[in-house]
Amino acid sequence: MSLLVPGALALLSLAIPLLVLYMLRSRRQRFEVPSVMLWSGEEEFVSAAVPWQRLKITAALLLQLLALAAFAFLLSRPFFEEETLLGPHTVMIIDTSGSMGMENRLDTAKARAIELSAEASDAQLISVVSGGPSPRVLAAFSRDPEGLRTAIESLSVTGGSDELGEALRLARGLATPDRPTTILFLGDGGIPGSVTEPVTNALHVPFDDTGDNVAITGFGAGAGAGETRMFLEVTSYSNKPESVTAELEVDGLSVGSVDVDLDPGQRSQKAIAVEAGPGQVVTVALRDHVDSLPLDDSSAAVLSGSAEVSVAVLGEGSRFLDALLGSISGVRDAAGLPPDVVIIDRDDASIVDRPAWIIAPETPPPGVEVIGVLEFPVITYQRSGEPILEGIDLADLAIAEAQIVNAPGWLSLLRAGEIPLILLGEVDGQRAIYLTFDLTRSNLPVQVSFPILGSRLIDWLGGSRVTTASTAPAGTPIPLVTPQGSTARVTLPDGSRRDLVEGLLTFNAATLPGVYRVEYVAEDGTIVPGPVAARQFVASESTGETRTIAVVDEGTQAAETSQLLREWAPFIAALLLAIVLLEWWVAYGRPMPARRGEGEAAT
Repeated sequence: MSLLVPGALALLSLAIPLLVLYMLRSRRQRFEVPSVMLWSGEEEFVSAAVPWQRLKITAALLLQLLALAAFAFLLSRPFFEEETLLGPHTVMIIDTSGSMGMENRLDTAKARAIELSAEASDAQLISVVSGGPSPRVLAAFSRDPEGLRTAIESLSVTGGSDELGEALRLARGLATPDRPTTILFLGDGGIPGSVTEPVTNALHVPFDDTGDNVAITGFGAGAGAGETRMFLEVTSYSNKPESVTAELEVDGLSVGSVDVDLDPGQRSQKAIAVEAGPGQVVTVALRDHVDSLPLDDSSAAVLSGSAEVSVAVLGEGSRFLDALLGSISGVRDAAGLPPDVVIIDRDDASIVDRPAWIIAPETPPPGVEVIGVLEFPVITYQRSGEPILEGIDLADLAIAEAQIVNAPGWLSLLRAGEIPLILLGEVDGQRAIYLTFDLTRSNLPVQVSFPILGSRLIDWLGGSRVTTASTAPAGTPIPLVTPQGSTARVTLPDGSRRDLVEGLLTFNAATLPGVYRVEYVAEDGTIVPGPVAARQFVASESTGETRTIAVVDEGTQAAETSQLLREWAPFIAALLLAIVLLEWWVAYGRPMPARRGEGEAAT
């Protein structure tokens, strides 16, 4: 313990005058006599009062001395040092990915962030960045605890994977040259490879509470025997056997249910026939089941058209593409007719009027800008939980060169550092896949996984023939094609509506799993239905796995904890008040409230 104003202890010297007052107090001896008649005419005192007396230690004196000591100690401002995670400027990145919903991890992280913001001094600045699938800055360079609390409390768990790399870029952008900036990660660690590690000038505060969980890890549609079948996958992440009931609905009406029994760690797949057609929404939910992660207990899909897809190749083409299309069941050559899916291979992609697989185009599609070329890119990131890449490992992919593109609103499936190599998105309401590299200048066509990947890409593109609705992982933006003079309105899975500002090309807040419905509202109030989109919980988030983000490397320094000064003043002030009240009670003869019986007797 140290003192900020040690000179205030000089007030303890006031104890000397206090003691002197007690010794100088006039106290004449008291005698009882039968009469004072014999003292008539003797009013003049013949002896003075005793000026000094022996100091008598009383409870009142002790309490007054104690109050004086407490007062002097209070003015000296004693304090103690406590380690804090805050620096001169701290950027808190709070993970809101799906796994943060397990055992209320996000609520615990938010409480910790609010606690840190409340203990910041006037000399410390705090910024807050959301680290979910759509990172954004919630507060910048703030000293206002209430404003920070409001920003932090606005965060909620999403159904997507974290984009800590993008969140870290936002945090680095908030750094200022006039004061050191510390990055503070609050979360369960995210997906390996989402940030380049180790992270300098950073600290990771982990939140790793776990619990039993049963999740819907797969839900999609297919055709067979003249009927629509929904393929359901349920996985147990529990340590005990689980029995659940999955109930299906088509456009909000129940169409049946299926019972699923699972051993610990087991995965069960079911094919369920339903009466539903293109354009309808099918949902599934685990009924009467409670676990540690409720968001992955439901899923939704928007049905597309028939299984047969006609494909046309524009541009140079290659024998690899010809062999791929010939090997995929249900795919036929468009033969000069308007195709369902077009493959644009090293050609002009400035106009996209149908689902398109775009391969290293000469002219990129609208919304994408080519800003350079990267030679021999090395794979550093493959999106976890993406159905298109499930069971496919592209770590050994070799590429001669790739375009460096700026593609806001597109989802990166594969990256080399920060350079995207495979992207999913939509152009003018049409699904699109963008490969930034030439297939013929890579080893992808000779890999075993190429036919599987190509088939899934065609299936994904073909799913948009009947409706512009899309089924994609939570966090994938929803494209908007707003008519002139209208504004877009989006109905979220929880039933709330959000009116969007005019001119937006995408709705980037589709972070919750469920169904999103878009409407276009004209100036006269006319409502035109827009696309219906389903966003699904990312299956890899259901595991609840945690890890520690590396923040230390040889030759670099991690952010260090700093010291926070906490004063004892509130506690000492409370003690001083208690002492003063006790001294008053003692000095006035320990006054007590009258007993009820005594009051009645006096009456």
